[in-house]
Amino acid sequence: MLSLMIVCPHCDHVNPTGTLECGSCHTPLAVDATTLTLPGVDSATVSQAPIAQLLHQQSQRQIALPRQFTRFRLGKANPRIPPDLDVSGFANAQIVSRVHAEIQQEGQTYYVEDLGSSNGTYINHMLLPQGKRHLLQGGDRIALGKGDLMTFIVQFTELDRD
Repeated sequence: MLSLMIVCPHCDHVNPTGTLECGSCHTPLAVDATTLTLPGVDSATVSQAPIAQLLHQQSQRQIALPRQFTRFRLGKANPRIPPDLDVSGFANAQIVSRVHAEIQQEGQTYYVEDLGSSNGTYINHMLLPQGKRHLLQGGDRIALGKGDLMTFIVQFTELDRD
């Protein structure tokens, strides 16, 4: 019988299927988290989609994006559309709109789009027009607002388990 396990998106700890929280770091686990077969079973199954994370340049804090998502919103806490990443606690958060930008995942491709923010979203120092998506590449700089005061560097890593 084939046993499936869930890989924690934060620390890569292997957890039993059905686990709601990582046994190592206590990160909540999504129902659709990456799964792999137990060691010793032929043909381990692993999602080969790149794992995306954001490096907050000012604090050097790494923020792992969920392995599989459709939309990941960046902004400040608000009752209308709560952000997936609330930047209220970061320095210079006053330049970020409550509903600022979102990262979209389509298969193995990631895009960023400005959602009508007051101070704009900049990709590699160039203003991203509202409503226009930008295809993200590793190393891209996403600045929320003017002046590069709230900047995230896009990083991709491959999940490699055999």
